[in-house]
Amino acid sequence: MNLDCLSNLLITGIHSAYTFYNSDGAKGRRCNRPRWAVLMKYEGETVYTVRQRRYLSDASHIALLPKGCSYDWHCTRSGHFSIIEFESDLELQEPIVFNVRHGEKILKMFKQLERKRNMKGSLTQIEGIRDTYSIILALASAVGEDYNPSQKQQKIAVALEYVSENYDKPITNDSLAALTGLSTVYFRKLFTSVTGVSPIAYAKGLRIQRAKEILRGDYGTLTDVAAALGYASLYDFSRDFKKHTGISPSKYVTKQPNNNGQK
Repeated sequence: MNLDCLSNLLITGIHSAYTFYNSDGAKGRRCNRPRWAVLMKYEGETVYTVRQRRYLSDASHIALLPKGCSYDWHCTRSGHFSIIEFESDLELQEPIVFNVRHGEKILKMFKQLERKRNMKGSLTQIEGIRDTYSIILALASAVGEDYNPSQKQQKIAVALEYVSENYDKPITNDSLAALTGLSTVYFRKLFTSVTGVSPIAYAKGLRIQRAKEILRGDYGTLTDVAAALGYASLYDFSRDFKKHTGISPSKYVTKQPNNNGQK
């Protein structure tokens, strides 16, 4: 399961959280869902159908129903479900279903959020956003526990981890290959086949991604950004940034919403 689509999921508010019961044979259609929902059918079974593709929802399959998604639903076995509906601008066309082995902990998180909302404290909305993120992260972690990387991925795993922590430092193919115990030639070929880019290009890509994040915040000067990312000079940073994005760092800053005018 590829969960990269959730990296931009920004929850801006909780619309509702409740428990409901569906009887056998209950069905309906939802067109262009107006908000997101995470749903746990802890009793019985419901099937969601999107363009003839079926998604099962039961105690072991927890559904994330995106804003913008259209589907038919059919309760094939009666029972209760807990649902949290929340606001986010991100839209997707297909549901995401998390396969979990032990749903008791997740169900407890659903019930706690519902109970907090019923109490209506001063921080209910903020706590609801936090707890919804916690549920989604718990679901994603459960998927991660069942994930078995390929043999190729296992061979370069230590190199990927090193690059993620040291992208702002000098990195060579030889040094990364040494970490894996592979020859430099074989390592480079293997790394490229798994990630789609060479080790050095992968590291530079992380640098530029971090640069974008920094430039969207309170960064001081472009020289500060270059130094933080390990560049020897502002010229080197600007050259790499433009090569990857097509525009200079200063131009990128001016295109950001609510530009703070930093240079």
